[in-house]
Amino acid sequence: MLALPVLLVMWMLYGWNFWNGDREGYELYYYTRDTIASWGKEIGYGYLNIFASRTGLSYQGFQIIVALVTLLLVWRYVVKRTLFPFVSLLVYLVCFFPLDFVLVRNFLSFAIGLQAMLVLFENKSYSRLKYALLILLAASIHQSSLIFIIFIAMPLNRVVPLGRFLFLYTSFLCAYVLARYSLPLPASIASHFSYYDTSLKSSLANVAVHVLSVVLVSFAIFSERFSLRQVFNATGRDKELVFLLNLNLFSLFFVVLYFESEIFVRLLRSIIFFNMLHCVNSLFLQRRSYFFLGLYILFFAGYLVLFYIVPVAQFSLLPMLRDNLLWN
Repeated sequence: MLALPVLLVMWMLYGWNFWNGDREGYELYYYTRDTIASWGKEIGYGYLNIFASRTGLSYQGFQIIVALVTLLLVWRYVVKRTLFPFVSLLVYLVCFFPLDFVLVRNFLSFAIGLQAMLVLFENKSYSRLKYALLILLAASIHQSSLIFIIFIAMPLNRVVPLGRFLFLYTSFLCAYVLARYSLPLPASIASHFSYYDTSLKSSLANVAVHVLSVVLVSFAIFSERFSLRQVFNATGRDKELVFLLNLNLFSLFFVVLYFESEIFVRLLRSIIFFNMLHCVNSLFLQRRSYFFLGLYILFFAGYLVLFYIVPVAQFSLLPMLRDNLLWN
């Protein structure tokens, strides 16, 4: 119940916002892209826009509805997967939301992806198939979500054997490098990447931060359950720890993309989201050590705010607080 007022505040801030860095572009597309062909591969979001605009709904009304659906999906994940939804949503509100509400398609796609993670974690009949279908749905809103299909291959009831993972990962890196330098990117993809150009320095920095995130959360997990690698058919808390550890290991497949385009750093934010919720909620459990939990929270809360929110505050945080129909 305490989480509901936080959800309401985020809905007000998002739904009734009338200007931000991306708002004009989304509104222009809403009124001018009146055919599915004009939306390219993201037909899911295209159908939503075309249907809503043809009913005569204003873009502001459309935004209010999309904001509600998106935030309810996030709220559902938080309620199902965290011990303290109120605290979790507060952390999300401070560290993630001021940028997420600007990225309308990416935010809705991510929220659908969270439902896919719930299905995959349950590990019931056809869970992997349902996960794949939900990821395809998310990709129809924002095609970057298709990358999360990699998690369909990770073990769900035991920690992936390190030797096997290293062999798989090394093979993937070799195959990627060979393919990348022998085959050119399709023109449409190369053109899209050019909008988010990157440099070797920023790519290496993103790789370093991603690896640090995986290392710190792994230390936090093993400080709670050191013998986790010997666990088979994990249940309860062990199942949560196994799932998060495997998720982080398989997320390392993303690092090659940091050399392609700066836009892929959004994938790192997604992984940090799962890790932050885990660390925040683990603070409320009795355990031997809280050091790595606190270290992860402090470092990556600062990282998210300083590197994602502060640089674009004039297009995200400030409009979120200032440009709202409810008080302006």
